Amino acid sequence: MESHVVRGLLCLFFVCGAHAMASERIRIGAEDDWSPYSSSVKGKPQGFAVDLVRAAWAAAGVEVELVPLPYARCMKEVDRGDLAGCFNTLRDPVQESRYRWHQQALFQARIGIYGRVTPGVVPKPLGLEGLRGKRIGTTHGYDYGAAFDGDPTMLRDEAPSDLSSLRKLVAGRVDYALVFDRVANAIAKSHPDLGKGFALHGVLVAPQLYLSFSPKYPDIDRMVSLFDQGLAKVRKSGEYARIEAKWR
Repeated sequence: MESHVVRGLLCLFFVCGAHAMASERIRIGAEDDWSPYSSSVKGKPQGFAVDLVRAAWAAAGVEVELVPLPYARCMKEVDRGDLAGCFNTLRDPVQESRYRWHQQALFQARIGIYGRVTPGVVPKPLGLEGLRGKRIGTTHGYDYGAAFDGDPTMLRDEAPSDLSSLRKLVAGRVDYALVFDRVANAIAKSHPDLGKGFALHGVLVAPQLYLSFSPKYPDIDRMVSLFDQGLAKVRKSGEYARIEAKWR
């Protein structure tokens, strides 16, 4: 009888333990059209930020479900609390109070100012001031830093994607397009004819990008803390550098 009781208790222990481990799970939105950082291929998220977020949650002992979505929709679901978070979000004064944030950024990247290629003409370096009075291609739902986003005089022409924005640029429908430089490089590689028509004219800003967390999601402060711990482990172990090298 005692052996049966012991076996029963052991089974109960393992079942309960397995249940507890399985219950530590979180749903995160992953942008579906932002290669090489985060995109969806046959319905599965992939990219540098995708690998990094997965590695950080794994290091924290949390099972993550990544839901590929257009960025604007992803952020709406975070606002409602349907998703715990979304990446990649530019952290600035406009966004600061709306979300919960982990301590160290996922990565830093540059927002390029792209113009059309004119044969025989070398473009002059362009900054924020050079955009005033020009038609500027932007992507729906994206943020471009407080200086640009907070300036009502900027003539934004929104497109559904960076690819659409660059197509508008080359077609002459906008004067400049704001696109992260590695994203623009990926688009030029996958669309070589289009890539011949645009070039980098300057850098708007080089922001840090984060996983933005919903304050409405259950137990979110603890989950943010766990993500911080996991991301720190990934950096310390060298896994961060390996992931970065893979996508560079």
